[in-house]
Amino acid sequence: MGDGLREECANNTWLNIVRDKDPLELGLQADRMSEAEVALRLAEFILSLPHSGAMASVAIDGASIKVGDPIVFDIGRFMAWTGWEQIREPQFGRSARTGAYRRNDKTIRVHSRPGEGNVVATIDGRRVVAQCKKGPLVRKPGGPEYALLTAALGQALLFDVSADDIVVTAVPDTPVFRKLAEIWRSRPLVRRAGIRIALVARDGAVSGLDL
Repeated sequence: MGDGLREECANNTWLNIVRDKDPLELGLQADRMSEAEVALRLAEFILSLPHSGAMASVAIDGASIKVGDPIVFDIGRFMAWTGWEQIREPQFGRSARTGAYRRNDKTIRVHSRPGEGNVVATIDGRRVVAQCKKGPLVRKPGGPEYALLTAALGQALLFDVSADDIVVTAVPDTPVFRKLAEIWRSRPLVRRAGIRIALVARDGAVSGLDL
């Protein structure tokens, strides 16, 4: 088995393990996905693809992992449960917990620098820059999905990117977000800008990216 195929099989094995886990085991909220979870799952997915680069950079704001005193998303716990070994001690900055994690020959670096995409990675030598948003997993009247996806698209339009970069917005995979994505992907200005709308499921699956 070649190195590329061996690497792909290893990454897919980890995705299958993650999909079999109870979200509560990972300390996740049952009714919502945080921005941090969406970003880390998207980074994992991109790194699992053939011809992906060796590293993904993930920007996480402290507000997406901690509200007041309670921690709503434990990065260290999530990464450990999903098979990522910590290779650089986490540091607590003013806005987020930073660190580096490795699985097989892939690395995810978590930082809190503003002004960058939530996820930056490469596929076939092209840079992928993604703006991620949180979202509810349970449908409620007057939900925030419309506003969240609108904000993600607006922020993605302001990325400082080159013509070869792949620009992505990513939100949780739910019926409401799915319906919005299906409609908005065909809007003329979204198509002209080339922004892809990705849906990230809690089991690690990602649709709408087509990398």
